Amino acid sequence: MFSRTSAFAAAVAAVLLFSAAPAAAVPSFSAVPAAAAPSSSVVPAAAVPSFFAAQVAAVPSFFAAPVAAVPSFFAAPVAAVTVDPAAASPSAAQWSVSPASSAGPDGRISLRHTIDPGAGIDDAIAVSNLGADPATYVVAPGDGVVGDSGAFDIAAGDPQDSGAWITVGGLDAGAVTVAPGETRVLPVRMDVPDGATPGDHPAGIVVGVTRSSDGVAVTNRVGVRVHLQVAGDIVPTLRVDDVAATFTPSWIPFAPGVLRVETRVENSGNVRLGALAAVSETGVDAASLAGDPAELLPGDAATLVTETSAWPVFALVGTSTVRPVVLGDDAIAAPALVEQGFTTAAVSWSGLAALLLLAGAIVAVVIVRRRGRRRANAEVPAGAATAASESAGRVEPAERVPAAEQVEAEAR
Repeated sequence: MFSRTSAFAAAVAAVLLFSAAPAAAVPSFSAVPAAAAPSSSVVPAAAVPSFFAAQVAAVPSFFAAPVAAVPSFFAAPVAAVTVDPAAASPSAAQWSVSPASSAGPDGRISLRHTIDPGAGIDDAIAVSNLGADPATYVVAPGDGVVGDSGAFDIAAGDPQDSGAWITVGGLDAGAVTVAPGETRVLPVRMDVPDGATPGDHPAGIVVGVTRSSDGVAVTNRVGVRVHLQVAGDIVPTLRVDDVAATFTPSWIPFAPGVLRVETRVENSGNVRLGALAAVSETGVDAASLAGDPAELLPGDAATLVTETSAWPVFALVGTSTVRPVVLGDDAIAAPALVEQGFTTAAVSWSGLAALLLLAGAIVAVVIVRRRGRRRANAEVPAGAATAASESAGRVEPAERVPAAEQVEAEAR
């Protein structure tokens, strides 16, 4: 009996030791920056690859290049889209495009204008051939979009909005030929139609070249972003459409797990805004409202993903906070924070398993002790009954009477 009890006691001690693992052994979790969230972040300018990495195979013309195949170059300074001639292959296209004055590139990153409905404005871009051979570049304006990667891009095909308001001069059938080492300044005209809705109408001007390599047409393009805003009532507004939360428990019993919150945000205003999201509540390590914001053009929506650590308290009730961010040189006032609550189950399954194991060990110890007591109690009455039966079976011999006394008693 002693050995079984000792074994169960050892099992109980092992479970308690396992459950008492220090929380410090749990790896810490920090908020994932918005830049890590698909379709909800803006790629930092320093991380934008050069346009030479984008090669669209078997594309017969510049306009047939899929948008997804073109990296984000518009968020980067012009210097980020040039290439070191020594590092490029002889057949690689080498050129740059930037905002310009009549004298040449003027140091601006983009074309930025606020225009009244029915009015127009003139500007210019400069196309520089950095290669050793003459090159013919196709130049075309287009509507601005934010791609699946969260980076600004120019929509392929014929423009339907502000891209159709832009005209580039100095072209021959939509193209310009530039000699090696030469820079050509092309005039740009923007005419806003009457009745255009106030707010941002993003656009861009792309400059591309198509060359053949081993019988395959390869198209590369770079461009300049156009921040075109129609004057009028400006309404910067973000709206939270939905918040979904999930909890992934740690394998260590009752240690903090990972809380993942997906916040669906829509730009319901008429100007672009950035968006950052964070979560907070009791038992949740608050994620910072910092990092690279997701860019949302008017009418766009994105899912912001935040991951942080949280304790397994069976149910987490928290708040997702979205912070609107003014991007770049936009001259608007940032709207107020937007908050929406969420609830999700937060259970430590390994902790429950440890509790069940502990409870099972305790029950087993109790059962074994009760059985031992019953056996001990059963042995004592059985021994007493045996002694009683033996005592009852013995017959004491009759007391002997002396013969003389017996005769005298009979004579009486």
